[in-house]
Amino acid sequence: MTQVTSSQVIPSQAHIPSARVQRMVAAALVVLQASALGYFFRTPVFSTVAIVLVIVATFTQNRFLSERVVQRLPILLVIVFVIQRTVLPLSWAAGKSSFLIPDAVLIAEYLLVYQIALFFAINKDDRLPSFLPILAIAAVVFIGDVRVDPSGRVIYQLLSLALVMLAIGYYFASRRIGGGGGGRFSVRHVVWLISVAIFCATVGWVSASGLYRYARQIEDTMNAFINPSLRPDSAGFSGSGRIGSVARQKDLSGDRVALRVYADSMPGYLRGKAFGYYRQGQWQREARAIPLTPLSKTDEASVLGGGVGGATFDLTQAVADQTGESQLPLDIWPSQPYREVLFTPLGVSKVRAPVDRLSIDIHRIVTADMMPPETPYRTWRLRADGVDSIDKPKLRPKDWLTLTALPDDLDPRIGELAREVIGEAVTTGDKIAAVENFFLDHYQYQFGIEIPDATDPIAYFLLERPPAHCEYFASGAAVLLRSVGVPCRYVTGLIAVEKNDYGDYWLARNRDAHAWAEAYDPERGWVLVEATPASGVPQSTQVSGASQLWDAVQAWWAQLVASIRMGGIGRLVWMVLSLLLNPIVPGVLALLAAGWLMMRFAQRRRLAVAEMSGDPRVQQIQEMLAQMDRRWRKAGVDRQPHETMHQFASRLEGQLSVPDSSRAAEWYRKYATIRYSGGVNDESVNLLRQLGS
Repeated sequence: MTQVTSSQVIPSQAHIPSARVQRMVAAALVVLQASALGYFFRTPVFSTVAIVLVIVATFTQNRFLSERVVQRLPILLVIVFVIQRTVLPLSWAAGKSSFLIPDAVLIAEYLLVYQIALFFAINKDDRLPSFLPILAIAAVVFIGDVRVDPSGRVIYQLLSLALVMLAIGYYFASRRIGGGGGGRFSVRHVVWLISVAIFCATVGWVSASGLYRYARQIEDTMNAFINPSLRPDSAGFSGSGRIGSVARQKDLSGDRVALRVYADSMPGYLRGKAFGYYRQGQWQREARAIPLTPLSKTDEASVLGGGVGGATFDLTQAVADQTGESQLPLDIWPSQPYREVLFTPLGVSKVRAPVDRLSIDIHRIVTADMMPPETPYRTWRLRADGVDSIDKPKLRPKDWLTLTALPDDLDPRIGELAREVIGEAVTTGDKIAAVENFFLDHYQYQFGIEIPDATDPIAYFLLERPPAHCEYFASGAAVLLRSVGVPCRYVTGLIAVEKNDYGDYWLARNRDAHAWAEAYDPERGWVLVEATPASGVPQSTQVSGASQLWDAVQAWWAQLVASIRMGGIGRLVWMVLSLLLNPIVPGVLALLAAGWLMMRFAQRRRLAVAEMSGDPRVQQIQEMLAQMDRRWRKAGVDRQPHETMHQFASRLEGQLSVPDSSRAAEWYRKYATIRYSGGVNDESVNLLRQLGS
């Protein structure tokens, strides 16, 4: 018979060898997960502690978690996970961010914590649950959500194969724990299991070896399920700008806030992606990007503390000697995860972000390989008039050819249309103005368009002139300008023109997703080309005061959480102390406390009045109780406030020297029965009156 105590379990001797084997295999599973987590996510402390704990639990008999605690532990872990995810810095648990799922590393860690807790659970025969390998597989799947080089990919494949082998070994050991002949495997069974393991390992290795070739497609497909608002073509913020993607972004949860911008003036156009090639109904962007080295780092923790923290990157040597104060800063707070996209204005000169590396392409689009989701960053620009003069002398001949290239199968009538539109214009500025006026005079804006099958959408739009939305106007303007030799690119992004007066910031919503063109003018540099009619360009709209106030509260909360994450628990303590030391806060707290006490007093008063006025018979027996209390108070026996009727009746019965004490005790007991059992009626009132007379 197995004897179980609250702190220790002693397995029966018949099961010790098999139970120990099962726990050793399970410990190997945990060590495998902890090692993988430490290697891929740089969590040496957590991984080391996990390995030590599971080794201690495997080779000792210390068991202190009851079955009830183990059953409730998942709920507790979920609550702790939500608190940690919301308040504490991610860096406390993970040294490296995950790739597709923002919380993948935290989920893997909590799965590991639960597995280790099972080792310390008090169970019959010291057995571990059969679902433990399932937890291990789930943890390894989340651990795989990380960017790796070829060697890292091979290591992950080896870890996955080891996981399969250990899972099979775990079930093999679990089967032997049952004892008896029926619980043991035959030689044939063992050979069959080994064959299955080899087959699974071979198939897993071969399939995993080819997965990296389609990593981007798999990522986009999974992202569509995990977060539908972040489809790969949403607002064209991906490798291709498919015509119609911006319209879908505008139509998808249009009122949802995309980002907030703290700036002295209206941010306006914020660039997400720029594209150089147009082919078969979509724009393609070049994969070539130049990595940037940070100039310096700052310890600023949040906008609440005076700025966005991180490393500062200089995007052009032309302004390297200029200080941030002479430029126009914008603090950008995304409220949706945009993966590697950083929204920056035209003419951006510097970026500060909490990453070690940024990249910039020929279109001056800034990207980050491992940008934490919903993390703020700061950008600087030299001008706010839609002109980027930084690159004016730097457009190389190769880039010029790229930005004037047109599809080989482009309808020749488009070239004729372009020359007709330009007319007598000679300078680049005049050509840009002519193209913008052409669309404003001859086209109408409409959200949505039907394109005939097997028809190039831009050719159809330019030649047939149907009503369309911004993507067609921007693409049409780029194609016409390229047709007359003006370098041009297609750009997608957001327009931040809505002002929140309570929070003193600007914001862009999903409906503010937009597409426009940018043309290169040798005299001015890159110039914004807005060919979409005004009805199709995001405009500042009137928002109710209540909506603005609620959004300001959400923005404040986002800043608070970001500040705590970046500054740690010390910043949280500092913020609490700052509030307490503020002379206004104690007064407000005192007023709130006084108001609460007054409300409680008024509530009790209303209840008393309601009770007194609700039933006249209740009022009658309460008057009898007051008279009875006064009578016995004069006799020297005072009923204390803490005494119940029955307690006071028992005390009265002990007063043998006092006349009528037994009868009074009977009265108090009868009063309690009538008053608190709902039996107050005319008969009971008369009964109390007779007993008390």
